[in-house]
This record gives sequence, C-alpha cells and structure tokens, in this order.
Amino acid sequence: MKAMTHMAVRARPVLGLAFALIAACAAVGAGGAARAGEWVAAWYSPPFPTTPVWEPNQVRIFDHQTTRQVVRLEAAGDHVRVHLTNVLGLLPVRVGDVRIALSSPNGVLQPGTGHVVTFSGRREAMLAPGQALLSDPIDMRVKRFDEVAVSVYYLDAVAPAGHLSPLIISPSGDHAGEDVWPLASHALDAPGLASGVDVEVTSPHPVLVAFGDSITEGYCATMGTHRDYPEQLARLLASRPGDEAWVVINSGISGNRLLHDGDGTAALARFDRDALDIPGVKAIVLLEGINDIGVAYLPGSDTGPIGAAPLIGAYESLIRRAHARGLEIYLGTLTPYVGASYERPAGEKVRQAVNAWIRKGSGFDGVIDFDQALRDPAHPSSISGADQCGDDLHPNDAGYGVMAKTVLQRLFTNGAVPRT
Repeated sequence: MKAMTHMAVRARPVLGLAFALIAACAAVGAGGAARAGEWVAAWYSPPFPTTPVWEPNQVRIFDHQTTRQVVRLEAAGDHVRVHLTNVLGLLPVRVGDVRIALSSPNGVLQPGTGHVVTFSGRREAMLAPGQALLSDPIDMRVKRFDEVAVSVYYLDAVAPAGHLSPLIISPSGDHAGEDVWPLASHALDAPGLASGVDVEVTSPHPVLVAFGDSITEGYCATMGTHRDYPEQLARLLASRPGDEAWVVINSGISGNRLLHDGDGTAALARFDRDALDIPGVKAIVLLEGINDIGVAYLPGSDTGPIGAAPLIGAYESLIRRAHARGLEIYLGTLTPYVGASYERPAGEKVRQAVNAWIRKGSGFDGVIDFDQALRDPAHPSSISGADQCGDDLHPNDAGYGVMAKTVLQRLFTNGAVPRT
C-alpha cells in the first residue's frame, strides 16, 4: 500500500548578519559580467528514485521525446537558472534541447517568452548517475507566482529518476521550442528531470523550507490550484508588508519517512540536499514522522514496532545539522491520524509521546502545533472532518489553509523570525 502522510528559542544573531550579506554580495554571471545579486530558490522538487515503490506502472520511458514541466515561481527577478537532476538515476541521461518560458498551467507557452537553456555554454548535456546539473544564468524577467514551463528533449530512450509531477509529453522529436503541442498527451504523473529554478534577487529574500511528507507536499489538495500549505503560506506572506520578501519552498515527498527509505530517500539522508542546501535558506519547518509510526505497526512491516526514542533521536540529528549551518528550525507536531488505514492504538501512543517531546521545545527554535490546529475538539486524536479529505489523515484545501495560518501566526505574527 502507499503510506502517504505528512508528514525554548535560541538567540538569532546570525540571521541579521546573513540578511546584510545578501544585500552586500556581488555575483558574477556568464561571460564574467558583474551583477549585484543573490540566487535564491524560486521552486524546488526533491529528487525521487526511478521506480516508485507503490506504483511501478508509473515508471515511464521517454524515447526521443520532449516533456514539459509547469511550475510556479515564488520569487521575482530578471535572471533565472535551472537545475536538472539525475542524482538518484541508475543510467546516464542525455538531453539535446532544454527551454524555459512563461506558460499557462496546461503548458501552452506565452509567445515570445521562450529561452534556450545552456550548460557551460552548450545546449546538449549528459547527466551521469548521481549527478545534478545547474544551467548558465538566463536573462528572463519573471514575477512572483508566474508559472513557467521547462521543456526537455531526451536524446535516447530513458526512464529518468525524478519527482513524480504532472508532465505533458510530446510525440517523438524535439518540440521544446514550440508554444503549443496539439498532439501531446494530457498531463500525466511522470518523473520530471527539472528539480529547481532559482531567481537572482537584488534585495534580501530569505527562504523558508517546508520539509516533510505528503502533508507537506499537499496530497489531497485540489490539483493545479496551489492549495498545499506551503503555497497558501506564500500567498499570505506576499500580502504582509515586512514579510512579503519571504520565499516558501515545498520540500515534501509523499510517503516519506524519517528513518528508512521507501517512498523517496529517508529524511535523515536527504535533509542536506532537500533543506540545508536550498539556495537562500534561512529557516526550516520540519513535519515528519507519522509514516514511520504508521508503517511500523502494519503486518509485515520492514521495521517492526518502534517507540518515540528513535524518532526523537532523528529530530535531534536534524536540529544539530541545521544549527551547524546557522539556520533556524521549527518542529511541527504530528497531526491526528486515528481512523487512517495504518493507525493502530500502539502507534497512537507513540505519536502522543513524540508530540509531548516536541511541545517541550528544547534545543530548537520553536514549536508549530499542527496537531492542535487540525484536531477534532470532540475527538482530539482525530483530524477535524471539515479540514480533511476523507481518509482521516490528509487535510483538504481548507485544512491546508489552517496549517498555513498556523505557521503565519507562530513564526511571523508572533515575531519568531525577523521581519525583512
């Protein structure tokens, strides 16, 4: 089965210094031209193995075809760069044409906005297994919340490793530069080779990374409407003077676990790549662990029953790693799951013990009580019916809105993070 889920304040002198450095730094672009600015993540998608554990039929081979991946940017600027990833791939991937353009949600490009993407000056590129690739800077003006399409033409028949996302897939041939694909397939869940888009900014744009599982990624949110909690939080921040420069990056993987691989690499192993190394990151919201608990108490579990101690130990490791980088990290309490398919009474005791430890708030920068925000007042171990999508586990659009407002209240309204 697919186990999909969500997933004492220190002094903060480092952040003020970091913001000053952002404003003062100078970047050198392609060809040696000096530009004052700093690269920040505007969109990110955590890498994923070639073969999804729960649905092997979703492995897709692109045979001399072009794919189009539409993503929403969380920052504005005049220059962008594109990340491609084969870090979890098993075979080399060759691309012959990569383009980026402003797009409608269904992948129809805005005429005249397309740009060729190059890598060290070359249009063709090869990604060896385990390799990621960063493009040359691209002169392209984008606004916050613009949707852009990254089109990739594959030179060989290949099953790439990438986060499953809606892709538009062309017939055979290089169609990257075409605005409309009349004969393309509808958007299908398939691995996207693009894993990030950065934007160069000339004023401080601190990045908040939401790190977790499907409750962070946004399972059950209405498709194509950007209603997961990180994107709803981004909209709220954009309307708040003093907080509008914050960028929110969604680094959730549905079914992910803290301690063990499964649906994506275990959080302990992917934390550097998918949180600490995100360009511009200043703070992290961590919401993960319910899958570890739920899977542990299923018959035939690959781990066997677990207690709270291993999960707390994992949190402590991630906290130390974030603080070693001078970053702030906030822990979210695990949301209610009584009634979910993998809920067991013994697991609920572990969830309560983990949440009791988180609420003590010792050694990290603050607590975000998602559990309290989403629980049914009459049945505190269950998620509120009005805020869930019917599986007693995942929020719906309204529930993700509650989560976004909870983060806004705890971190920004109450002043836990500095205003920009």
